[in-house]
Amino acid sequence: MNPTHRDTPSRDTQPRDPQTRDPQPRDTDTRERILAAGTELFGKKGFNGCGLSEVLQQAGVPKGSFYHYFSSKEEFGVVLIERARDEYLAELRPVLSDRKLSPVRRLRTVFEHTRDECAAQGPTVECLIPKLALETGNLSEPVHAAVRSCYQLWSALLAQVIREGQAAGEIAATHDADRLANVLVMLWEGAAIRMQIDRTIEPLNDFLTFVFDTLLGAPE
Repeated sequence: MNPTHRDTPSRDTQPRDPQTRDPQPRDTDTRERILAAGTELFGKKGFNGCGLSEVLQQAGVPKGSFYHYFSSKEEFGVVLIERARDEYLAELRPVLSDRKLSPVRRLRTVFEHTRDECAAQGPTVECLIPKLALETGNLSEPVHAAVRSCYQLWSALLAQVIREGQAAGEIAATHDADRLANVLVMLWEGAAIRMQIDRTIEPLNDFLTFVFDTLLGAPE
């Protein structure tokens, strides 16, 4: 809050209209620096492998600034995961809802886009959510739930497009759309892990070939 000006008595004795108060400016830059540092370091070292002191050192902010925005490392982790989730899904939705493309073409496009990003950034790129997903056995329930929700929402978006593909006769109606969507996510995550092991994007290319030439090939 703004400090009270004691040299103006009327301001001490007369109530101020809340609507006329100047809102306190929020230091969004400090919060963004903390979030950016957390995203990078947790993506590299994992949630349990990185301490808050390292995050704050990279962000260049004092410890007190962290607790101004987040009550704990756990809450910070949930905010990071939800932010990464929302950013990723915001990229997917325009493509998956583009009715100018066929359902299968939409599905293929979102995976090709991520493949191209990995090719541009290098096959050893480490993303926050997949990194934390590997730690779920050691994560607290709120952080684990946040990671799980990312995959559930991703699968739900894919399942909707799969249903559209089935209605259009592009995808076999014998597939359970929700289960197939979960399988696609699992296959992709496995390919992404193998990409980092082999240090090549070929596992992602293999995913695209198998899924769209075989698994989602033209129904009989």
